[in-house]
Amino acid sequence: MNKNGEEPVIQKRSKAMNLASLRAVVAAYLIYLGSSLIVDHLRGRSTLSPVFVWLAGLFFIAVGIAFGFYVWKCWRADRDAACETGENNSSDNK
Repeated sequence: MNKNGEEPVIQKRSKAMNLASLRAVVAAYLIYLGSSLIVDHLRGRSTLSPVFVWLAGLFFIAVGIAFGFYVWKCWRADRDAACETGENNSSDNK
């Protein structure tokens, strides 16, 4: 931390990247889960109802894609906020 009690820009950007990476893994897993349900059904390895498989599979895929867009949007906002505070701090120190 600097003397103003704020995190340095590098730490803020790193924190944003770590959080985005974890969220991206969750989004990818939701997409994988939905597609896995559908593929298993199409290969005849599922004992679940076909209607349930398609609804649940498409739901997980849609939620995973939506969460992926949310992750991307949050990451860009956090990155831009870290850059802006870095520019403000560097101009304040002059």
